[in-house]
Amino acid sequence: MKEKVTIKRGTPQETLMLPLYGRYRANQMYPGLFRDTTAKEIIDRIDYSMERSDMGKGPQFVYGMRQDIAERMAKEFLARNPDGILVNIGCGLDTIFDHIDNGKCRMVSMDFPEVIEFRRKLFDPRDRETCIGKDANDHTWMDEIGYVPGDRVFIMVLGVLFYFDPDDVRKLIDAIGRRFPGATLVFDYENARMLAKSNRAVVKTGNKGAWMRFSMEDAGKEVPAFSGTVESVTVMKEMPPEYDVLPFLYRWYLRRCMRNESMTFAKVRFRET
Repeated sequence: MKEKVTIKRGTPQETLMLPLYGRYRANQMYPGLFRDTTAKEIIDRIDYSMERSDMGKGPQFVYGMRQDIAERMAKEFLARNPDGILVNIGCGLDTIFDHIDNGKCRMVSMDFPEVIEFRRKLFDPRDRETCIGKDANDHTWMDEIGYVPGDRVFIMVLGVLFYFDPDDVRKLIDAIGRRFPGATLVFDYENARMLAKSNRAVVKTGNKGAWMRFSMEDAGKEVPAFSGTVESVTVMKEMPPEYDVLPFLYRWYLRRCMRNESMTFAKVRFRET
């Protein structure tokens, strides 16, 4: 059993509490939809006043939805590629491997070195999981995931690309397509107007984390322009039917956001060669 870890205010570790607490609250409210029960186990290992990370129901549903959608897409990938490699860029304190592990796949959890060090204090070591402490824009991480030609790769980047410079996003997507032919990339994004709103909401919590800079208006048109390796882009325009359990106002708001791409998910498929 891991010892409790203390978090001080104003530290980078405090930023990680927002999605962790959000997923925990989403699971409390709708356990049949948001199944991240591991978040509670991690919270119990942390000495911190979690209520400080309470951004309200809307953001909590979004945090729960990010992991849920990623899990759904990862499971679809593993149904076709049970021995595949899954890469979680900007993993933070994500618990996704607990919910998708099929006993055969390999998981790569990647984030800044200090985040990976912090993660190791809270998570027990897992078979078939590799932790890499690097900036995603240092593309040498691609040499460390254990990939050999012929491996199928699924890369998820949830709640992360917002913080990148737009040019770095373009370079990352192009590098992934060149390094891992046939790979699948899943990420979430917001348009410029929603991103400005999100920045204001985070500032209100007193969090002094990095400012969010990357947005897109039309992923279907913009992403293929990033790299000639892109084969297709699928933008998620509808919520899964299971989300009908949410209150009407939140269903209406999330559905509206997805349909007009103010806040949604994109799945990128790269060419085989």
